[in-house]
Amino acid sequence: MSEIMTRRRGPLAPMLAALSACLCLLGLGWATSAQAAHAAPIGFGLADEEARTFLDPRVKELGVRYARDVVPWNVAFNAGELAYVGEWLHNVRAEKVLPLIAFEHAPGKDGAPTRHQFRRAFRAFRKAFPWVREYTPWNEATHDTQPTWHRPALAAMYYNVVAQNCGRRCLVTAPDILDADGHLEEWISVFRKHAHPKPKVWPINPYKSVSSGNPKKLLILLKATGSGKVWFSEVGGVVWWRYKGRLIYLGAKSAARWAANIFKMAKVSNRISRIYYYHWRSPGNPCKVPETVTWDAGLVAANGAPRPALFVVAKHLHRHVQRSIPAIVRASSLRFSDGASAKASTTSHEGRPGSHKAHASKKHKAGPPKCLKALGAERRHRRHLHHHGKRG
Repeated sequence: MSEIMTRRRGPLAPMLAALSACLCLLGLGWATSAQAAHAAPIGFGLADEEARTFLDPRVKELGVRYARDVVPWNVAFNAGELAYVGEWLHNVRAEKVLPLIAFEHAPGKDGAPTRHQFRRAFRAFRKAFPWVREYTPWNEATHDTQPTWHRPALAAMYYNVVAQNCGRRCLVTAPDILDADGHLEEWISVFRKHAHPKPKVWPINPYKSVSSGNPKKLLILLKATGSGKVWFSEVGGVVWWRYKGRLIYLGAKSAARWAANIFKMAKVSNRISRIYYYHWRSPGNPCKVPETVTWDAGLVAANGAPRPALFVVAKHLHRHVQRSIPAIVRASSLRFSDGASAKASTTSHEGRPGSHKAHASKKHKAGPPKCLKALGAERRHRRHLHHHGKRG
């Protein structure tokens, strides 16, 4: 167009110049709109099942607006579990935090409930807590520990039950999806055919995307889900975890890098509107807690001391959190007593007493636990021998 304007100086030239200016402004407008969409504030929450978490003043300092809890599908018929959930909901509500409840298989019962069983249990839960209005029908539905992992139509049936029995004021998301699981596109496609009404929110646990810093899997899921909001319903910076009995220690610095990647991945699409960080407090020293405790992505150590990931999160949220342990956390009422331990369990129910992610209390110092130092020294020695072997 600039060449045409240079060559032609007739009456059309001013019109072409004006059109060129308009197109430039329009392009600038599109770019500005895209930047504004990605710059929109992300709603931040905690995926944390400990009721005492929300009494820590740093939770409020971080600006936590949402909280997610995972409960057995039949929790309403278990008095002990229901009391535990009730305490959690009480503390969350007292802090003006909006709860999200996700259901999953019952402890010791990996079978899938029937439509009648699930509907009866959900109605009982709604009757107990009528003010709770956000639900995920099934937790980690694509994982092989769940009865829904190879049965997307079953997951859709649970979604339909919650959607039909919750009322218009409820927000019912699609089931949780793990980005590390296989055949996700096919699973989502079948689910969408059977789900009514169409889900407005898709919860994703983007651990693979966050750990690698690569959004490839996340982009595939965004395309497969089609439309609607996307929430990171559970994700965090992992300090240590166990896989098939093997302890994998990544460290607090690695966890901080993962935490930064969470916010990086959240910028991939303006559909991503919430982050639920799992979790608040470390279960303790992996060498001392039972082997059934398999996960530590705590933003604070077992004694309440802040970890680097906490400040990474605060920076991305433009919040300030105190660096010292709050006095109320130091009090015995908010600390895990020394010597306490998590009860063994093989269920996937997170954070409850008796679960594989249940909190156990041990004093925890920064850096690798002592039981890993010998292993680290052995690995360094092997690398040293391997290196010099190649050279010599």
